[in-house]
Amino acid sequence: MCDRNFGIGADGVIVAMPKGSAEYPGRVVEEEDYAMRMFNSDGTEPEMCGNGIRCLANFVAAIDDADPRAYKVGTLAGLIQPECKPDGQVAVDMGVPTLTPADVPTKLAATEDGAAVKSQMTVDGATWLATAVSMGNPHCVTFGREKGDEKGLAVDDMDLAAIGPSFESHETFPARTNTEFVEVVRRDYVKMRVWERGAGATLACGTGACATVVAGVLEGRTDRKCTVELPGGPLEIEWRESDSRVIMTGPAELVFYGEIDA
Repeated sequence: MCDRNFGIGADGVIVAMPKGSAEYPGRVVEEEDYAMRMFNSDGTEPEMCGNGIRCLANFVAAIDDADPRAYKVGTLAGLIQPECKPDGQVAVDMGVPTLTPADVPTKLAATEDGAAVKSQMTVDGATWLATAVSMGNPHCVTFGREKGDEKGLAVDDMDLAAIGPSFESHETFPARTNTEFVEVVRRDYVKMRVWERGAGATLACGTGACATVVAGVLEGRTDRKCTVELPGGPLEIEWRESDSRVIMTGPAELVFYGEIDA
């Protein structure tokens, strides 16, 4: 299905499931309206997909046709709550980020308040500074190398296919990792390029955008409310100080309807 030459073409497949139809550890089935399973183009199943949850909410809203269009969706990362807005945007409460290295999981050493912030990481002979964040799935966020990127990354000039796999399968991330390369334009505006675990270079990553702002705040580079520009379009991210929850807002648009033979 995901093959762009012999299939439909996609970064992954989302399965919208009725309440209580999927057994996820630690999930309170009674609280959910729907369950979501997500499969990457390589067949692996990630814990969460920020863009995917917005697409699922848009899909459910189209067939549900009810107000308010807010849902509780069970995922491998726990209960996620998207809400479809009248302007076509979908706001998602992505929950509280996990920063304890062992829970990300990562072998990067904790450097600040128990989190791995600006930790040194050697990749292909170069020392990068990385911050580890889990938004239900592991993320390695980097704003550049220890030496050579003092003025910041120029993400449009990066060859993700050359460096991305080395980050994804790095020994410091035992479950592999998504990697975000970030260029700070202003404190409230950054450009991000992503190499996704199991999918490679993609046009956008919702959980990655959330992890980027969390890392940016921890490193003192960004505000808590920040626009993250991706090749597929911008996302508005807020890491609330009041309750530490991350709110992601962005579009989800219908491309086409169709049927496939099972």
